[in-house]
Amino acid sequence: MAARLFDSLVDPLIGWASDRFPTRYGHRRPWLAAGTPLIVIGALGSFFIWPWTGPATLIAACLLLHLGYMMMVTPHGGWALELGRDAAERLRIIGAKTWFAVAGGIAILLLPALLERMLGIGREGQVAALGLTLILFAPFSMAMVLRFVAEPVIADDRRAELGNPLRLFWQILRTRALHPVLLLYLFAGLSDSAMFATFLLFIERGLALEGWASSLLLAQSAVPLLTLPLWGKLAGRIGHRRLLALGYGWQVAVMPLALLLPAGHVAPAILFLIARSLFMGVDYLLLRTMVSEITRAAALTGLRQGASCYSVSNITLKLAMGLGAWAALAAIGGTSATGAAAEANLWAIRLAYALPPVLCGLAALVVLGHGRRRAASVAPARAVAAA
Repeated sequence: MAARLFDSLVDPLIGWASDRFPTRYGHRRPWLAAGTPLIVIGALGSFFIWPWTGPATLIAACLLLHLGYMMMVTPHGGWALELGRDAAERLRIIGAKTWFAVAGGIAILLLPALLERMLGIGREGQVAALGLTLILFAPFSMAMVLRFVAEPVIADDRRAELGNPLRLFWQILRTRALHPVLLLYLFAGLSDSAMFATFLLFIERGLALEGWASSLLLAQSAVPLLTLPLWGKLAGRIGHRRLLALGYGWQVAVMPLALLLPAGHVAPAILFLIARSLFMGVDYLLLRTMVSEITRAAALTGLRQGASCYSVSNITLKLAMGLGAWAALAAIGGTSATGAAAEANLWAIRLAYALPPVLCGLAALVVLGHGRRRAASVAPARAVAAA
């Protein structure tokens, strides 16, 4: 939670600065280059145990890691939102970005799964392997981006409007089209963080599948590799809002099944996780695309605010993630009870995993329904005005 609060303070400043100050190397590139060594140093302190490791050093390493990550991901996100000549191309770009993020996540998850299933290495060794992978691949991936991706040319005729960051973010927050998007980011963050924060407990204690958590997390994450390209094509046909409503409706229908899964059986757990993951990533894909349309509209007027818009959506998402994870784990409480208390705790684990996605999915459907009704009421008025 503290790390997410830190992000919420740093993220908008980095987004504003990368929009406001050009360099001979571009708006985005210097930030990515400067953030990479911070990620490496922060990962060394966060993922490994040293003789001097303690609460203070762990906090410092985590904050350094998050600072480097913000310096990398926020300008990179604004960069991605500015690419594309039309709405269809921007959807393909965001879809490709989301797909490769999922593929990279699967490659990362494959490592602890293999260590767990084949070598019997425990959680500490798995976390250290993840840290080593991050240390090796962060510099490599950033070098590839800086070498092969060109920054789009934006006139920057209205750069003076970026001079006051408070005024800029107030202007962004007043954009009516962004309000439902931010609400949906809020629900997505609360839902996903609750699920992922309780995933290990849900698998290993709630379902009594000790030693299967990393493997099942890998199986769950592989599904979007197949489904995301299909959803991207479908979004172009039926529209973003309808596909979002379909995804949230599926989430509401499927997640209660987590309460009915038999303990100690792997096959039902795998089938449930596959079903739960059919629409995984669709919300982020479509919400990012919706933000890109808002960003592009501003860019056409000469205002570069891609990273700032990206940071506003990120703040909402990260605060929701911090709150969702904290609330879910707080609801579970301790896990060392015995007897009837232990049985109640197992049900608390299942509820903490399944209930937030159901409630957030219902709330998201309300937001989408309200937006559809508002659009329907505005359309006749616009037609009359045009006539």
